[in-house]
Amino acid sequence: MLSTIQTERSITLPRQGGNLENVATSRNLLFIGANGSGKTRLGAWLEMKSPERAKVLRISAQKSLSMPDTTTPISIELAERNLLFGSPTENTNKSFHRWQNKPATAFLNDYEKLMVYLFSDETEENAKYKVAQRSATSKIEPSLTKLDRVKQAWERVLPHRELVIGGLRIQTQVRGDATKLYNSSEMSDGERVIFYLLGQCLAAPKDGIVVIDEPELHLHKSVQAPLWAEVEKLRPDCLFVYLTHDVDFAVAQEGAQRVWLKSFDGSSWDWEIVADNQNLPEDLLIEVLGSRKPVVFVEGVNGSHDVSLYREILTDFLVIPRGSCDQVIQSVKALRGSPQLHHLQVFGLIDRDRRPQLEISFLERDGIFTLAVAEVENLFCTEEVLRLVSTRLARDPTSDFQAIVHHVFRQLSSELEKQISLRTVAEIKFLLNNFDASAKGAAGLASALHRLTQGIDVPALYASFEAEFRDVISSRDYRLLLGLYNRKSLPTQICAALGLKQGELAELVIRLARTSERPSVLAAIKPYLGPFADMVT
Repeated sequence: MLSTIQTERSITLPRQGGNLENVATSRNLLFIGANGSGKTRLGAWLEMKSPERAKVLRISAQKSLSMPDTTTPISIELAERNLLFGSPTENTNKSFHRWQNKPATAFLNDYEKLMVYLFSDETEENAKYKVAQRSATSKIEPSLTKLDRVKQAWERVLPHRELVIGGLRIQTQVRGDATKLYNSSEMSDGERVIFYLLGQCLAAPKDGIVVIDEPELHLHKSVQAPLWAEVEKLRPDCLFVYLTHDVDFAVAQEGAQRVWLKSFDGSSWDWEIVADNQNLPEDLLIEVLGSRKPVVFVEGVNGSHDVSLYREILTDFLVIPRGSCDQVIQSVKALRGSPQLHHLQVFGLIDRDRRPQLEISFLERDGIFTLAVAEVENLFCTEEVLRLVSTRLARDPTSDFQAIVHHVFRQLSSELEKQISLRTVAEIKFLLNNFDASAKGAAGLASALHRLTQGIDVPALYASFEAEFRDVISSRDYRLLLGLYNRKSLPTQICAALGLKQGELAELVIRLARTSERPSVLAAIKPYLGPFADMVT
């Protein structure tokens, strides 16, 4: 009989310097860490060396899913020892018998032992029921065996399938269709791993600690959350410790306490319990914590040309798209402003997008850098990139560039008034942010607004920006134009001048960046990354 749910559990975790820390928790633990942060070795330590090791069951990421078609039961005591300790006759020296003295790296091959254990439990319970029924004066309902519980939970996770148990073997069929019966060895990896995980967790010691390394392995994302919900329901007495770097799995474990596994130096771990952060989406926080690289938030969405380009040229960074520039700014400030996470290397990279220099300077203080071009799309249109593309297409780069310059300046001239107006609007919006929010009362607020608007000389602003645009046009300074001209369709417009179809320029640049041409693409774009370029190699 399994014990009832525990309101608070205790687990000892290793600290740096060989120190131990006792953690009391009413929630399961989810360790998030990058590759190399010591997740697997922490699991091995919990099983082999922790003060609670006698009640720890660890499910390794490195395991065989070879499921036998038939099984022979043995004494339940022998079967349990064989499964948990690797030997039917010993309940000590687990490191040797179960892990071949390599608890962190050995390949675990215990599926047959699990099957023997489950069928031995079934045989034992059936024998007990038979004895009890003989001496009873009325019919006794048989208790659920571990195999019954596995079958019920397995079928709740996979409702379109059902397990057929009998004759010391397990078969599977499409629910309600006995004509499509297949043996356990023919089950899919997902079907077998679900059975394995359910069975293993039922074998854990009473009030135990179940450590699962890479709990998402071999599981489709759609069944991960339902499966582990079923497992936790089967063993409410146990504390579950999940070790993962999978963002989707971590986010799905809504009730678990997050623990950030920062690093492992070969003998000790640096970890920290993650406080809830209301300013950041949980998936974003977990993605950041699961990376060893410094983080750069950018505008755009996954799959877009600009984000794809960033990921190819900023290979030393974890590039995370955040949609709008406001979201980029908010994300950087939230992470840098967190007392727990402020030491992370986090930056933002946004379009210039008509920003005044004063605003650009303010943003840089917070680690948010502005491109030297008006929009990220203009990175595909720099002289250096265009000459590189033309050369790789075996064309005349000088002739192509001249044709593109002619087209772009003509296009800007055709919508000059619109561009000047938009630039003026952006400046007015920035100046309106200086409204005195400390003003009080209707009269005070009206006075503050009047003073602010009186100081905004719209004709002067418009004239200033008009002069700036006309200077660029008259000087034919293409580089300055890219810093002023907001036109997202620019890369598409100039494709024809390079003999390309619409939309092919950006795709070609990204393809080049994925080849040995990456250094050339980076060199062509780096001068336009603003001060952020100093951090790019």
